[in-house]
Amino acid sequence: MAKIGIDIVENQRINLDEKFLVKFLHKQEIELLNNLQSMEAKIEFASGRWAAKEAIIKCLEENIVANTINIVYSNKKPVIENENLKNIEISISHEKNYSVAVALNI
Repeated sequence: MAKIGIDIVENQRINLDEKFLVKFLHKQEIELLNNLQSMEAKIEFASGRWAAKEAIIKCLEENIVANTINIVYSNKKPVIENENLKNIEISISHEKNYSVAVALNI
């Protein structure tokens, strides 16, 4: 049976403090975030990843630590780089002050 998870984040609620980021971003995602130039881009990146990981966790039956999930883009689509999560499809969107993500565990 397919399971779905969804999450929405108000972007300004995301804290870019290193102690906060390491709790939910994969080390490769932190590198990507640090290479972004504008504060707006950094906040949108972190908000999208937060929403995606919350959505992923909601559609799983087992517990997983958010910073073990690495989300990359392939062919302009977000993809999870984690062998244990290969059955999950995700979508991330941003609109003005919000980021939203949906995860489908098929």
